[in-house]
Amino acid sequence: MSNTTIEDKASPIYWQKVSPWALLYFVVHFSVRFVKDGLLNLLPMLVVFVTQVENKLFWAQVAGGIALILLLVYSFLYYLNFKFSISSDNEILLNKGVFKKERLTLKFGRVQNVNIAEPFYFTPVNLVNCIFDAAGSVSQEVVLPGVTQDYAQQMRKQIFDFKAQQQQEIQNTEQSETDTIENSLSISNKEIAKFGLMSNMAILAIAAVAPFINLIVDFLEKQIIAKVEGFYQQELGMLASAATFAMITLIVLLVLVAVMLSVTMSLIRFYNFELYFKGQKFKRIAGLLERHQLSMSMDKVQSIVIKQNLMGRLLKRFTVECLQASSGGIAAGVAAKKNKQTLVLPVLNSEQVDSVCQWIYPWFNSKKLAFKRAERALLYKNLGFYSLLPSALVFGFCFIADINTLISLGVLVVLSGLVTLSYQRYGYYMHEDNGRYYMVVRKGMIGVHYRVFELYKAQSARSISTYLMRKSGLKILYIQLASGFAFMPYIKQQDADFIIDFTIKQIESDTRSWM
Repeated sequence: MSNTTIEDKASPIYWQKVSPWALLYFVVHFSVRFVKDGLLNLLPMLVVFVTQVENKLFWAQVAGGIALILLLVYSFLYYLNFKFSISSDNEILLNKGVFKKERLTLKFGRVQNVNIAEPFYFTPVNLVNCIFDAAGSVSQEVVLPGVTQDYAQQMRKQIFDFKAQQQQEIQNTEQSETDTIENSLSISNKEIAKFGLMSNMAILAIAAVAPFINLIVDFLEKQIIAKVEGFYQQELGMLASAATFAMITLIVLLVLVAVMLSVTMSLIRFYNFELYFKGQKFKRIAGLLERHQLSMSMDKVQSIVIKQNLMGRLLKRFTVECLQASSGGIAAGVAAKKNKQTLVLPVLNSEQVDSVCQWIYPWFNSKKLAFKRAERALLYKNLGFYSLLPSALVFGFCFIADINTLISLGVLVVLSGLVTLSYQRYGYYMHEDNGRYYMVVRKGMIGVHYRVFELYKAQSARSISTYLMRKSGLKILYIQLASGFAFMPYIKQQDADFIIDFTIKQIESDTRSWM
């Protein structure tokens, strides 16, 4: 970090400039923002450019050159206006902006995490990015790019010490770490590659090129399909079969490319994954192009989500997410997952899942959770709406179209099997450990999804019941958390009422802070 200090004459605040190397960060930052946000808005123009403009290469070079110059100029002006100060009132002050100047104030008490990221372009000059995450607000994130590792660690210690003192904690975070056993977990890059197979990044990659699908198909038909078809025609001697094999080959290649892209993206994000737990605190280090260091206090974990999709079942692997408070609202669960404060353990086997969860919940053992299932009325209702009714519609269509009606029987068997699997997955489990009360909610179909949380961290609890459910003495239970919600359908009315009353009692009686 530069030693240059600028004194604001209007107030006793000493403004500091970041290192000139931070200009690289601004260039990369605004480039990524343009790709993520700008290109989406420019898609109609890009489609017109590709389909209508002559001499595309020339005009693309002109547009690219102008965009590059504008990017460099804007980044340089942004760097000149970027300055920060750590005030005597325990606040982080930040001035930034080019056309629209911003003055941002972030109090130490609102800082939830101080994370350190080491981009590859800062490695030769031994600089890092110091990232201050405000509680539950991605928009208020403060980044000091191009500071030294020592300065970032100093800021982290200063803020954590202030928060410990403010919350009247008996043990200082840094001192307690020296007397505490450290748990650690490393995930090999071979395992990280499996997460690429388990994740939906391949689907997202395909969706990103959807607007250009017609152009891509035309290009592939002229450049690839025709040649592959000619090869198969020569080998097989049949034109129809050659065309079919050519399309199958193309589809397989596209799927393989998407999978390889997903694996590559996973490795970039989680390369050389390391996780440490010491002094009631997580520290995660991972990343290929940017070695990102995330810290999280155990008390800030709102809930743990353990999930396994179809590919995860085949690979016998799970993904674990430790969620903190999201920005709230209707899409709280979505916001929690997008929040950079979420700690993601991408690929773990069942033993590792139990081990990591026991760092937070010592009682946790996935094999000993005695789940209480939903009532059978849920199975009957879902079989009627999601199995019998669609199968009847398929039978009617097959009968009218003079198609083999046995197809409807196959649809009935498949849908009934899926409905039954979904019903069997639903369940909840309540546990008491040393005067603390916990809940585990399970759902899924082919895969499985667990949410583990302590009851006092809930925000509200409510139930819903229809007329027929009230006649049968059943309710649907919702427990709202700061990181999403827990949902349990078709449980007995007395059980739902007890859980709601007990949860609200825990919320009101427990004074521990979880923000």
